[in-house]
Amino acid sequence: MSLHEPRSDGAQDTPPPSTTGFFTPGNTIRVLALADWLDMAAGEHPAIGVDLPMIQRGFVWKPKQIIDLWDSLLSGMPIGALMVSELRHDDARVALAQGSQAATAAQRLGLVDGQQRTLAMLTGWCAFAAGAGQRRLWVDLADEPAAGHRVRLRVSTRHQPFGYDRHDPNRKLSLDQRRRAREAYAAVTAQDLLAQARPHPAGAKYSAPVDWGQWVQAWRQLQDADAWKHALLQELQSVQTLAIADGTAVLRAPWDDIPPAERTHIHQRLDQLALGLQRIFATQIPLVRVDPALFQADSEHGTEPPLARLFQRIGSNATPLSDADYIYSILKHMMPTVHGMVERLHAHSRVAGLLTATDLVMSALRLAAVRWEGVSDHDNPSKDDFHRMVIRPKDGAPQQRQADMLALLGSAGPQVLQGYFDIVQKNLRYRGEGDAGLPALMLPYLGRPLVQVLLRLAQSGFLQDPVNEATRAQALRLVLWWMRWVWDKPKASRTAFDVIQNSIDRSDLDRQIAHAVVEAGAGLAMQPPAAIAALGLHLSDTATLLGHQRFATPEDDSEKNRRTREFYRHWWQPWSHQHPMLLWLQRSYLNGLDAEPLAGMDEDTPYDFDHILPSAHWSPDWRIVGKSGAVEDFREARSVLGNSIGNIRVWDASHNRSDGDASPQEKLQKSEDPNQWMGWSAMDPSHAPHWIACSPAEGGKNTDWDRPRALSFQRAVELRAYALYQRLYDEAGFAPWERT
Repeated sequence: MSLHEPRSDGAQDTPPPSTTGFFTPGNTIRVLALADWLDMAAGEHPAIGVDLPMIQRGFVWKPKQIIDLWDSLLSGMPIGALMVSELRHDDARVALAQGSQAATAAQRLGLVDGQQRTLAMLTGWCAFAAGAGQRRLWVDLADEPAAGHRVRLRVSTRHQPFGYDRHDPNRKLSLDQRRRAREAYAAVTAQDLLAQARPHPAGAKYSAPVDWGQWVQAWRQLQDADAWKHALLQELQSVQTLAIADGTAVLRAPWDDIPPAERTHIHQRLDQLALGLQRIFATQIPLVRVDPALFQADSEHGTEPPLARLFQRIGSNATPLSDADYIYSILKHMMPTVHGMVERLHAHSRVAGLLTATDLVMSALRLAAVRWEGVSDHDNPSKDDFHRMVIRPKDGAPQQRQADMLALLGSAGPQVLQGYFDIVQKNLRYRGEGDAGLPALMLPYLGRPLVQVLLRLAQSGFLQDPVNEATRAQALRLVLWWMRWVWDKPKASRTAFDVIQNSIDRSDLDRQIAHAVVEAGAGLAMQPPAAIAALGLHLSDTATLLGHQRFATPEDDSEKNRRTREFYRHWWQPWSHQHPMLLWLQRSYLNGLDAEPLAGMDEDTPYDFDHILPSAHWSPDWRIVGKSGAVEDFREARSVLGNSIGNIRVWDASHNRSDGDASPQEKLQKSEDPNQWMGWSAMDPSHAPHWIACSPAEGGKNTDWDRPRALSFQRAVELRAYALYQRLYDEAGFAPWERT
């Protein structure tokens, strides 16, 4: 059977696009074969290329969106129209795909709307290119399809080379699953894992994933569906996936273990897949012409130019553009060199670890505005603010303000953004054992408001290169306090900018900023450990299991004590199991992990916030049965203890030798060096008896609880939470703040 037999509806495939006159006069829609469009977008068409106009932002889709789109394609469902505009040869643009021939093609189109869909389709259109791609699409015919899907599709990424959770494609694999995968692929861990590893089969009875892009191209080359299916079946028989043999993770071909009945299902899915590919190659997609006049960034009638209205219209059909996205897009359109400047800046890990590209532009705008007469400080300017600041300023000098932006984004001179980032990094970065600096993996948690304050400290000369140790210590204290006890970060950032601008004596600028932020109602004042211990918050009555009431203030207590209790509640933070402060408390351990931090990629971190006593022990229920048979319900206390910073550590899959649902006692017993294990986990060795006592009795179930075990768990959590706070207070040198 030919792969290109006539369509059943009698229509003819669209001929390849011509090299000139993509839209004929009077026509605003052109229908194109989807395959032709994807070839053009991939840079595989010699005559027509696809670029992104400067207004476009980057790829933001999550794995599930990629999977859902490809399932729609295989099912023959419509995916909507794309919007394009003709680009002149002198128009600024950004290449859509790496290696694209768009720059030399005779005809070039700008993709105005449809970038996310197009890039998602390209993920599975061509065979994965090692070293270039950031995402990879797989089809797994041996695994049962997800509900409502034709086949099982999976995505892996540069940061998650073993894929994502089978049931929730946007959720990372567990630490134990990633550990098993790393064990199985130990021989290639120093190489490109995304190019060599296959998705972890966790949850699949049988699994044999193959590179979907490779087999899409094989379909085109073989020109025969039966030959294609035969070749794919041959491939499935040799695919090696992760398996557990005698407790060890190994790579093994699963085909011989698949029973005949399951192989029948694989053949049926293969037939469905071939039918889906026929649909894709018969699919046409409409391209809607966007008048280039709509790219006008200015307006004679106020602050709503045609480009802004265009964004609002197209944004309603996809992920809406934020004000920051809009401002970056307008700046790129007005000053095309901005894109190259931002890309060069963002190529450095010391920048990308702190801010996304969009946040970088917003920071440049804010720092440039510091010197503009009569301009108020805006930590997050709206579209109208931006037009008043840059497009139509009251002083009537937009060119000068745009020049100031370009100068700040430039790569030469002392007063440029790159220089400020260098100064901030040199002051913040961790120097090794005993230092109070921040590990690189902590930088993405700082957030734009705080990073802008740090850049402003560099711009003002407070932070310096060579590093002044006194001001460095102040900056580190400010960062650590801000991350945990500032809740209105935009307001705090504006307050800090004001203090930096107007302070005369800078000998304690960190304390001045903290005091002003607290006075503004945007954060909590730092409390010494002695104040926490004086209220008994560090240890509770050993006979009582406490939940949130441990932080409750008696009606007749003082306001000062109420603030102390609230302060310590924020340290425990039992409403979430994610505690970024642990990245600093475990900075020596984190410094040994081989990973590059990226701001805005929190779902792709190489580590997890791991429960020391796993949640499987206490999260299903916590009803404690006494000797008399009476049942006590402590479900409210379990999450307060279980999710406290005292029961969480930062842990990397490569060091996860005995985790999963193992108890602290089992982890200690299986560790090669118990003291190192406790040190890496930021645990005091003297607390070990409490962690052992809160583990289940030998031969007992994890979820079996009696009062002594529960009280031991509470004591272990309380001791570690307070010890961690003491370490923070002492090692960061917060004692001078007691005057605040």
